[in-house]
Amino acid sequence: LISSISSILQTANLSSRQFDEHLLLIDDYMRTKKLPAVMREKVKDYFYLQFSDGKLHKEEEIFDFLSPVLRREIKQFTGREICRKVPLLSTSSHKDFAQDICCAIEPNLVFANEVIMREQTTGDDMFFICSGVVEIFVSSFKCASYLAIGDGCYFGDVSVLLGVRRTASAKSKTQCMLYRIRKSSLLSLLHDYPKIESKMMNVAQSRQRRLAHYLDPKKVDLAPGDEVDAEDCRTELFGQDADQILLDKEEEMNIDRISSGIKPKRKTMVVSPVGGSGRRHANITNHTVMRRRGKPN
Repeated sequence: LISSISSILQTANLSSRQFDEHLLLIDDYMRTKKLPAVMREKVKDYFYLQFSDGKLHKEEEIFDFLSPVLRREIKQFTGREICRKVPLLSTSSHKDFAQDICCAIEPNLVFANEVIMREQTTGDDMFFICSGVVEIFVSSFKCASYLAIGDGCYFGDVSVLLGVRRTASAKSKTQCMLYRIRKSSLLSLLHDYPKIESKMMNVAQSRQRRLAHYLDPKKVDLAPGDEVDAEDCRTELFGQDADQILLDKEEEMNIDRISSGIKPKRKTMVVSPVGGSGRRHANITNHTVMRRRGKPN
């Protein structure tokens, strides 16, 4: 009996020991490379946030012991939150598609003020936002900030689906939990769901036109229905004040950091635009974009 209890305790503590061992290896690596203090802190923060329970699980090794059916069920369960938040995936008629997406997406933790994708580059992946705020901007335009999107939105689809270079850049405004799907995986899935493919293509084309119209309204006209993004407008944060959402997300981020044993970040000071009118909602960060809702990628 004592031998059995000891074996159970050793197994239970294995992932915790692996976590500590990897953390020591990371520390040693950063000292060897003489990384600056700020970068070292960021790396350790990422490690703690990725494994917030202090345990390191090698998921792929665990999946090797499971049947394909069990692996699929686990991925569908762990992806249930993003499926609930993204309108495209939460629609009851898209249940099978959502379950397939869960098996193809990869979690991607991003800190605030990190560039996620750059305009004029090849789009090899698309992103779903589980939590956080992402700013879409065009660096070549005089008013770079175009809009911001939040929980339940997706971006990067224009390049992936239309076969063009990125039409805009994306940067995290807060700490974000994203789910990435590779272009090859998405296109392969969409072959089995032609109606969803058609819908996503229409949304991508609308986003492309909307950005082109924003950059040059005299040259590009909007088509009927382009004024409001067909997918973003169905998310929970659409229509809410962007500045308040940023503050709320920073508060959530700090709660996560504290629970993971990490020092909380200083809160952002929000300054309202001249004239006292706040920015409209999480899908529009720049108050100069008052008539053009939606997003490109």
